Amino acid sequence: MKGEIVNVQKGMYHVMSENGDLLRCLLRGKLLKLERTEKAILSVGDEVLFELLQKDQGIIKEILPRRSYLSRKGAGKKGRHLEQVIAANVDQVMIVVSVKNPPYRKSLIERYMTSARSSNLDTLVVFNKSDLGINEEVLSDAEQFNSGDLIVFFTSTVNGSGIEELKACLKGKSTVLAGSSGVGKSSLVNVLLGSASAEIGEVSSSTSKGKHTTTSSRVYYLPDGGKIFDIPGMREFAVSEKDGLDEAFSDIVELSRNCRFNDCSHTVEPGCAVLEAVDKGLLERRRLRNYIRIKTHE
Repeated sequence: MKGEIVNVQKGMYHVMSENGDLLRCLLRGKLLKLERTEKAILSVGDEVLFELLQKDQGIIKEILPRRSYLSRKGAGKKGRHLEQVIAANVDQVMIVVSVKNPPYRKSLIERYMTSARSSNLDTLVVFNKSDLGINEEVLSDAEQFNSGDLIVFFTSTVNGSGIEELKACLKGKSTVLAGSSGVGKSSLVNVLLGSASAEIGEVSSSTSKGKHTTTSSRVYYLPDGGKIFDIPGMREFAVSEKDGLDEAFSDIVELSRNCRFNDCSHTVEPGCAVLEAVDKGLLERRRLRNYIRIKTHE
């Protein structure tokens, strides 16, 4: 039988069959051996062939080819060289940040964007908790991101602003929900679903960082069609594929066309148009540092 991985927990996979039955599945022989040597061979969204053992239990026999996926480098020293697939067979990535509490990190957004464009996935940036107030800095950052194929939304689960516009962009699509803990992802999922299916967490007052409520990846089916792949909040995101780097940093690429040297590293070379833009305040030094770090150090 054919099915889709809708929840991933250690050693156990929940599979939704084509007829809508939810089953708990384990891996079969060769796949089990492969899982012991790799960091993870299955993720939410993967399509599999499985054999039914009991009414609600099965064995996964084969993993079908992926049409797309979002990935990052594995965490920890031992996993840094491995590619960790976060979600498979997806159309777009929805990066959720909070306008405040906790504060967002533009470098993290840029990393998600790079990975998404590397897999030819559309990208949405959602500035959530807009009811807390939107200052000039947030508006400026949103304007910077709202270009090309990237779409920016301001949403609030308290007063409902921006929710209907976001729903229209999610309809009929498979969307990865990405972002740090505490930005209101679970509350946003509940509003989009029209239910209280996702556990809601809080922000730590001592660190201003979110407390993890999503500890395993799972899939939510939207009432109007489409799916949301909810993944655990990540404070760090190391890019595994860099094909989308130039798209995520198109402004730096455009500036570099005027550099004196074709192989300019944008660090110390004379006649560097990128460094000149930084000195004139036309380009954030932080953004350039993030670009160089992704390109050279990871």
